Amino acid sequence: MIVALTPNLSLDRTMTLDRSLVPGQLHRVTGLTVAAGGKGVNLARAVRAFGGQSCVAGVVGGFNGQHFRALLEAEGLGSVLEDGEGETRECQALLSGGDPGERGHPTEINEAGPPYQPEAVARLLPRLPQGQVVVCGSLAPNTPGTAFLDMLRGLDRPAVDSSGAGLEAAVQAGASLIKPNEHELEALTGSGTLDSARELYGRSGVQVLLTRGAHGAALIGEEVWEVEAPQIEVKNPVGSGDTLLGTFLWARQGGQSMPDALRLAVAAGSANAMLGGPLKFRVEVARELAAQTRLLTPA
Repeated sequence: MIVALTPNLSLDRTMTLDRSLVPGQLHRVTGLTVAAGGKGVNLARAVRAFGGQSCVAGVVGGFNGQHFRALLEAEGLGSVLEDGEGETRECQALLSGGDPGERGHPTEINEAGPPYQPEAVARLLPRLPQGQVVVCGSLAPNTPGTAFLDMLRGLDRPAVDSSGAGLEAAVQAGASLIKPNEHELEALTGSGTLDSARELYGRSGVQVLLTRGAHGAALIGEEVWEVEAPQIEVKNPVGSGDTLLGTFLWARQGGQSMPDALRLAVAAGSANAMLGGPLKFRVEVARELAAQTRLLTPA
């Protein structure tokens, strides 16, 4: 079981516009998808797609929280959810219409979400099922750094996919693995390079799964493995990092070697971007793309 503990769940609304986004102008929506969202939900989708067991955990509230529960249930994703105060946030992704080659990255507008609710979190944590816990995404507003650090220390060496203070706490707590991208690693250490990740592992013992967008990913631990991503036409990259991490953890739980798990994970992230996001992800495409990845000699 992979338990995706997500501190700031959301309703994700993805809108395809009739043309490229122009600030200050009227745009019409030609396609709309509303789904349960948050990095942990995307991760759980990937795990389930490969046949693994996954569970989404977090705090939800208000009418949006009810909607979130209904959408998650309709997808058949397992969950452990606790009711809290306020409204579960909404996150908007705007996809420009027109020539796919000119769309670029979606425009994302994310609400902050309700503030940290210690009572709800305290009720949630004892209900988590046994398994690999992955703490995914941004922290709820006003989360005390000490509270998040204590939560991580109370879990059994979780993997952590966060940024800023969340990543700092993960390193301090001795997480089993962190998954920054190059910008997040630079914010954490002052540099987004492989050498910086090596130094971080050397002083903390925390493995680093460094994602590099279209260039692939690297796993830095006792050994260092790099995988170059296949060349694809990107349709919607949102959720690709979540899909990559979920696939990697699933593959490692299934006994695959580090390099094999990393190759499949990079291919899965690429498939997510090529197909249009987590709701359109297909395992068979990921497996096809895995043959096009290139494993570099470990350094």
